[in-house]
Amino acid sequence: MFIGIDLAWGANGRTGLAVLDTVGALVASASVRTDEEIDGWLAEHGPAAVIAVDAPLIVPNASGRRDAERLLGQAYARFDAGAHPTNRARPWMDPPRGLRLAERHGWSVDPVHPGSTGAPVCLEVYPHPGMVGLWRLGRVIPYKKGSFADRRAGFEMLLTSLESTERLRLEASPAWASIRARFASAGRLVDLDRLEDEIDAVFCAHLAWLWAERPGALTVYGDLASGYIVAPPTPTHDPTPRAGQQAEGVGRAAVGVGPWVGPLPEGDRWDPELLAHGDSRNVIDRYRYWRVEAIVADLDTRRHPFAVAIENWQHDMNIGSIVRTANAFAAETVHIVGRRRWNRRGAMVTDRYQHVQHHEDVAGLLSWAADRALPVIAVDNVPGSVPVEVADLPERCVLLFGQEGPGLTAEALAGADAVVEIRQFGSTRSINASAAAAIVMHEWIRRWAR
Repeated sequence: MFIGIDLAWGANGRTGLAVLDTVGALVASASVRTDEEIDGWLAEHGPAAVIAVDAPLIVPNASGRRDAERLLGQAYARFDAGAHPTNRARPWMDPPRGLRLAERHGWSVDPVHPGSTGAPVCLEVYPHPGMVGLWRLGRVIPYKKGSFADRRAGFEMLLTSLESTERLRLEASPAWASIRARFASAGRLVDLDRLEDEIDAVFCAHLAWLWAERPGALTVYGDLASGYIVAPPTPTHDPTPRAGQQAEGVGRAAVGVGPWVGPLPEGDRWDPELLAHGDSRNVIDRYRYWRVEAIVADLDTRRHPFAVAIENWQHDMNIGSIVRTANAFAAETVHIVGRRRWNRRGAMVTDRYQHVQHHEDVAGLLSWAADRALPVIAVDNVPGSVPVEVADLPERCVLLFGQEGPGLTAEALAGADAVVEIRQFGSTRSINASAAAAIVMHEWIRRWAR
């Protein structure tokens, strides 16, 4: 068995716990507080060969920082994954709670040991560099801080990234199903806080499994005498530039990652060409090196239940941008009404990941929507339209947009179940069609996205 512990540094914090079986699949997880609760849970889920703890173990220095934190910072700070300084000036570090835990259970804390059920080893780990290194992220996943909406988005990225780690076999785990259910019902920051440690513990447990089964995947920063942290080797890929930042040595921001370094990942989602030559596509870090078909299949599991339709009688140049926005908001489908050909440049290749259908005329679209009992919500600033922020915007619907200039045809307006508009306060008669589409799609996201 392999144990992951996201240990609260003090006695009152929440501690996450997770255990994997011998093949690396998640068996159980929990969130507790007291030493007694930790010990009781461990007694039910042992014995373990390797225990990975996200908390300091060896802290001999009275002040400053350990060499382990300096070395880890040199490797990962540019990804925002450096470690905080640790010293014994803090009362809860003299001695560290993690060391007391290891001593209480008779675990070695010497990283020279591979660990076994007869002689378990307890290792200090840190999830942020672990995620950056293993998943080749351009920057840490932002799930720890920020607004509820921002953290929820970060949590979703973290959960889906863990689900892409095939060894964990999360799709078959009742423990993971519970985590997913609690995340789906989370409505406040405190709900996310209650999940955070348990999810981190699952990742720590995966690091424990890697230590035993994939020795080359992890390295030791520091040593037993001065303190150490176990994490993946120094990344060879570039960090994602921050807003307004340019990549070092070039005149524009770096895009993507270089060839895969280290043992090749398992599973059929990976594209051999991208692994060999690098991935410069306009995709989020989670999908780096994935085949297009694998990305589409993954998106299909979580698309939102709204469709986007655009009339295309004059070869509107905005259609590509609307398709790109629909992909960004995970619309279920995009429908082109009228001319089959449309300018794909503005889509930035997102049409490869987005289901796009064609209808010869408005009647064809309306028939498609009626067969699925989907109300059609037209978007145009015509007499009688309702401001979108106060309109009834159904969860399942088709958002229908017109062309730049003429807007929607009379047939489209007549066939729609409702017409909404974007309120304007300046002198222009209308705003850009792709900008209007983005505003209305985001209004749907604001109301319905989970």
